[in-house]
Amino acid sequence: MMDLLGKWLQRCEMALLYLGVLATFVMMCLTSVDALSRYTFNRPIMGAYEITEKYLMVAAIFLGLSYGYRGGLFIRVTFLVDRLTGTARLVADYFAFLVSLAFSLFFLWATAIQGLRALRENTELSTLPILVGPAYCLVPIGFLALTVIMLVDLPRVRTRQTLLFTQEAPAS
Repeated sequence: MMDLLGKWLQRCEMALLYLGVLATFVMMCLTSVDALSRYTFNRPIMGAYEITEKYLMVAAIFLGLSYGYRGGLFIRVTFLVDRLTGTARLVADYFAFLVSLAFSLFFLWATAIQGLRALRENTELSTLPILVGPAYCLVPIGFLALTVIMLVDLPRVRTRQTLLFTQEAPAS
């Protein structure tokens, strides 16, 4: 059962990652074409900046949160914890993990509220009739994936096998 859950979570994580990579590629292409059009034909692409800012950058950053966690890419300050042993080390590990999980849960909750508010308000981009609300929903989706991965990873804190303490990316 747990193996099936792990495979399903990994597929969801990879789907979010590929969406983030696709957003990065589209952002690169849109920015390049906009610059070319602006300086060659003096005709910029209307709304290119807003689409990049409101949708593509948000997707590129937040949809990859769980992948960054799984790959050990989160910042750690370990000069104190590396000197601890036994119970003190375990307590410090649990403390670090639970603080990280609490931050993830808080950001999930706060961004979900903001996303729901943005969906209700039906605000559009200033240059194009595109709703901004769905862009706000990308952030809690990223934090939801991160929170679920962390909750599944919680039992491994005891053995220091948690992904939070991983130093290198796992082989894919």
